[in-house]
Amino acid sequence: MIAQTGFDGKIQKMDKVRMDQLLWDVIETLRRIDSRNNIYLDISMLPENPKKLKVQGNEQLLHLAVTNIIQNGCKYSNFQQVKVSLGATDNDVYIIIKDNGIGIPQEEMNKIYDPFFRASNTHNYEGYGIGLPLARNIVRMHHGELIVSSYENQGTTVQLRFPNFYSTMHENNEV
Repeated sequence: MIAQTGFDGKIQKMDKVRMDQLLWDVIETLRRIDSRNNIYLDISMLPENPKKLKVQGNEQLLHLAVTNIIQNGCKYSNFQQVKVSLGATDNDVYIIIKDNGIGIPQEEMNKIYDPFFRASNTHNYEGYGIGLPLARNIVRMHHGELIVSSYENQGTTVQLRFPNFYSTMHENNEV
């Protein structure tokens, strides 16, 4: 799976993926892995039309990316509640993951996508520094965007944006 996230953009299998179902699956998986994972899914921004939650993508890779980000939120907040919000516009699907953890020092924010980089305040936490660069590669491969905002000792917010399936199809038809 990791090899498939190379920048050549070749993915074995692309399908319609319902991001709400993917999120429920990710949360269930994370709770099974560690019962301390405390994840709250906020669905107050869900669209009336569930079609707006569909993304053209590789379900396994999307699962890997989202799992990694939520798992980081749980780990670096010492298993305090992590809030995951899901919403959609006519063109995009948004997932926002917010924790109240240790955060990332401002002067190190420019290194967070470097493979194997770990922030200076993470020495009490296990990890290899490959999760966020990997997640960003997967998101980019799906024509999405990953934005991280973080403040030391206040927490981290990760915003994911993906074009929905129908806006992707519309663009492809115009070309």
